[in-house]
Amino acid sequence: MSYVLFISEQKLKSSTAVNLSVDVNLLLPYVRQAQKLYVETKLGTDLTQKLKDLITLGTIGNVGNEAYKTLVDDYIGDMLPNWAFYHAVPFLRFKIENGNIYSKTSETGNALSTEEAQHLREEVRNTAEYYTERMIDYVRNNTSSFPEYSTNSGADVSPDSNAYYNGMNLERPMQKGTKLTLRDFLTPDLT
Repeated sequence: MSYVLFISEQKLKSSTAVNLSVDVNLLLPYVRQAQKLYVETKLGTDLTQKLKDLITLGTIGNVGNEAYKTLVDDYIGDMLPNWAFYHAVPFLRFKIENGNIYSKTSETGNALSTEEAQHLREEVRNTAEYYTERMIDYVRNNTSSFPEYSTNSGADVSPDSNAYYNGMNLERPMQKGTKLTLRDFLTPDLT
């Protein structure tokens, strides 16, 4: 089964600090991971599948598909490389072979400390979140051009309009049920 990617190797390398000599095979799993984690969750299963179908059929550039092409080229094309890089950063210095994990060292430079690598990663995340917000805004402001955005059902992933994650989920649940929420701690008990 082939996997449809929304960005090329060239786009990944030209949009991030990834050196042109980095083997694309080291980066491919992170592009796939980022596409699943951030593109599908923000666009939903149906719109994501529509984009894959247009790319596979080679019809994304056809008349009538301009909004889809803009979404892929201008919005996903800015967002996805940054999320892929974000996920790749912790693993680019390691190599896993035959049950062992090796730390690669450079002959021409010094490796970043853990703190420096984390700071770099946070900067990449900030950029990725900015582009994610722009992509969400584009789709939400052009919903008539993307009917698949609101047709998800059953086991499909429905679009999430949150571009930023601060480490704590404060969204209102659909049904509270018996679960504790932040409101339980903020609302005084008057009984």
